[in-house]
Amino acid sequence: MRVFLVISIILLMACSKDVVIEQVDYERKIVVDGWIENEGRANVLLTMSSPFLTDYDSASIRNTFLNYAKVSITNGKGEAEVLTLTHQEEFFPPFVYKSINMKGEVGESYQIEVLYQNRRVTAMTTIPSLPEVEWVEVEAVSDTSMVIESSVKDVIESKNYYYSQIKTLHFDTRFHPTDNPLMIDKLFNGESHTFQLKRSNQPDPLSIYNINSERNLLSDEFAITDTVQVKISQIDEESYRVLNGIYIDHLSHGNPFSLVDQKTHTNVQGGIGRWTGLATRNYLVTYKKAPQ
Repeated sequence: MRVFLVISIILLMACSKDVVIEQVDYERKIVVDGWIENEGRANVLLTMSSPFLTDYDSASIRNTFLNYAKVSITNGKGEAEVLTLTHQEEFFPPFVYKSINMKGEVGESYQIEVLYQNRRVTAMTTIPSLPEVEWVEVEAVSDTSMVIESSVKDVIESKNYYYSQIKTLHFDTRFHPTDNPLMIDKLFNGESHTFQLKRSNQPDPLSIYNINSERNLLSDEFAITDTVQVKISQIDEESYRVLNGIYIDHLSHGNPFSLVDQKTHTNVQGGIGRWTGLATRNYLVTYKKAPQ
């Protein structure tokens, strides 16, 4: 019986074939990851998309970066500026096109134009009104951990969209979305809405958010000794649709634009990605023990 089993396995191995999946013709596209906040400079990262079967590692990501493009920004007043390529270690690849003189203003619109070889890419966004944040507070849940909560007051006269980001000092290399970063006020009905700002654990060290996730903490908790920077932003509807698509794809696919470009919503014309205006309120959060 054992001899028969061994012979069967050998025959099966002899009959097996290596399956080779051929890559269909693929048109690489310029990928834009850009944003501008009130009182902040424009930031644009540029890469080229890659076909699905591309080996995806740090070297391949670095090779997709575009460092010879011309990137310009124009606001609704007609003021324009060519962005400057800068080196910033918190990003990967560590290069960002930034504005030097132009900063974001509440209520203003911004268009970017990317020129690379014979390609032209454009995108438009707005910075809406600032969110009505009532408070951001911490609450201890044990001797070593805490949670962060916030309350936003809905303005019933308009439909509002919200986006939350956090950065834990000495652990996160940059601001990144919270675990559930996006909200829409259609369920608020003019009332205040309280929500938790949860950490987003990313086990992959090549995560697009580059987050340190090695600490033994629940996703909704921070160390009680942490200092956390919190951003709560209001965004326009188009930015919400784009960021929501990226967030949903990221839950299962990592970086949605580098591998797949067919289903993720984009507001970039001539390419893919996002160009997002953020009306942001900033908070620095620490735990202070109540006096005895």
